[in-house]
Amino acid sequence: MPRVIALLTAVTLGLGVGTACAQPSMKPSAPQKMMSPAEAQKMRACEKQAADQHVKMDERSKYVMDCMTAKK
Repeated sequence: MPRVIALLTAVTLGLGVGTACAQPSMKPSAPQKMMSPAEAQKMRACEKQAADQHVKMDERSKYVMDCMTAKK
């Protein structure tokens, strides 16, 4: 019986270590995906421009993305 418990403990620990080793391949966290302050400022300017031009909400995200790429 003690061998079975030891074996199950070893298997559980092995799976835990394997999962911990896989951590570096995870997706980037939210702070790593955040825009730089310059890009955030560009986006706010494009959003304001879209609002000033009364761009419909359906088309606004495309407008902002086009605006962001045009201002680079």
